[in-house]
Amino acid sequence: MSNSVFVPVNRLPVSLEEVRQAIGQAFEELGLEPPEVQLHESKGSPKALGDSIVTVYGKGVHEHCWVSFGEYPAELTGTDTTTHMGDVTTRGSWLFAGVVVLALFEFGGSTAFNDSGELDGQPEYDSLTLRRVIDDGLAAGNLYLAS
Repeated sequence: MSNSVFVPVNRLPVSLEEVRQAIGQAFEELGLEPPEVQLHESKGSPKALGDSIVTVYGKGVHEHCWVSFGEYPAELTGTDTTTHMGDVTTRGSWLFAGVVVLALFEFGGSTAFNDSGELDGQPEYDSLTLRRVIDDGLAAGNLYLAS
């Protein structure tokens, strides 16, 4: 089983700044401090966003995750019209990572596939359902730490 949540999207973000804005907005809408968003680059030449890892760091000890974007066949995305996905992974708080997943809906996503089985264990979410899970987690103080 994967330790990620995948979001098929209609388009890839065009820049790291666009990713920062989407993530920052998702955190602010929930009344949370926006995290730091960086492009993780290897020692070689800079890569395109679609071939890189975006790291996201909050202030808390468990607040970190990473996002990768790529092109995938319809068998994996679930639709012929959506050929890209964002993949969110963490070894920390799935509540924090869930907010990042919520931000990916900004790029035309309609479903998040919870291959990690984390959060409340649902196999998939639309944005409203994911928002409710995050709101409930925030209200209960549950970080949903990765197992």
